[in-house]
Amino acid sequence: MTTVCRLTLSQFKGCCKHISFGSSSWRRYMQRFTSSVRTHLSDPMEHTASQEGLFYSVPQNDVNKLMFNNWMSPHEKNMNRTFQEYCILIRRPALEIMDILRRINYNYPLTRILLYGELNAGKKFTMTHVMHFCRSQNWIFLTVPWANDWNCRRSRVSYSNHTEFLFDLPIHSKNLLEDFLIKNSHLIENFKTSARYEFSEQESSEQGVPLIDLVSFGISRMKFANDVVGALIQELQHLANNDKIKLLITIRGINAFWMKTGQSKEKVRKIHAQQLSLVKQFSDLLQSDTKNAVALCSVESWLRHVSDRKPYLPTDLLGKEGIDFLEPFIPVEVPKYNEKEIQKVMDYYEERRWIQLPEAKTPSGRKQITFLSGYNPYKLYKVCVPL
Repeated sequence: MTTVCRLTLSQFKGCCKHISFGSSSWRRYMQRFTSSVRTHLSDPMEHTASQEGLFYSVPQNDVNKLMFNNWMSPHEKNMNRTFQEYCILIRRPALEIMDILRRINYNYPLTRILLYGELNAGKKFTMTHVMHFCRSQNWIFLTVPWANDWNCRRSRVSYSNHTEFLFDLPIHSKNLLEDFLIKNSHLIENFKTSARYEFSEQESSEQGVPLIDLVSFGISRMKFANDVVGALIQELQHLANNDKIKLLITIRGINAFWMKTGQSKEKVRKIHAQQLSLVKQFSDLLQSDTKNAVALCSVESWLRHVSDRKPYLPTDLLGKEGIDFLEPFIPVEVPKYNEKEIQKVMDYYEERRWIQLPEAKTPSGRKQITFLSGYNPYKLYKVCVPL
């Protein structure tokens, strides 16, 4: 019977103190160890099928820009702190979407791409990888980190200033504008507004105002934040239609757009998501003829009752109304890990000492971990916590 011994990087270094860090032997080992788990290509523009199944490290500056405003989940934050880096596994769905973005004709109206898959299969990491790809080409981002936040009862709701039967979400609108400014301020600093916007009898924004000033006004005057979001969307459409920018609209959990909310307002006991100004503004954008624009959305089983979260197909989660609204769209499934991917993830966990027990590093230990996780990315992370 053959015994397999697996050493972590620090253990190997301890066993090889006689090898100097400057020696060619040590450099060859480091290159071999790194290439088995990672790719040195940190620019997603260079990622192809040959890097599939490898990890790449997102530069910290990009992490700070891309992950602002609750994009990173608690367990991702924990991993980022523990591993002192943010790595993404290069997977087929992200490569497919990036190939689509390379090939589509941007003179056509907005392209809608819809991610779907089982719970915790990695849809958000796929979206993050694509966002990083677009960031490397200076796309403008308009991001909804979690659409169901707009439906939560704790949200402050107010009547729309301009449209009867619609309700504004000042706090969420302010957060969206802050997120937009942090992600895009360096890309929009030279743009000016193309029209005049009137928010009330006393408050307005003249044509030719710097776009940054318009966004900053909405952040500082939260009462008008929802209206400023609408003005911002119009300006982004104008810029995209005039070939000044490429726009990526990212919405996690878009099926929340067709759900009842937990909110009420005075005599209105139940508010439907379609009665929210933010939902109306984004819905109009998604159905517009804007060119140089792509909408990357996901449907999430989390929004269903805890006893009914197994269905994950778009038809299950969107219903007829949602499907009719989004069509035509490009569906992209995000599956659970395959055998190669789950082995690479466990290699990475060993490298970062997330897995330390010797028994867990053996072939039989890995088989048990694989069985317990069911090839699900999040479950794999949870199974490895005590190891």
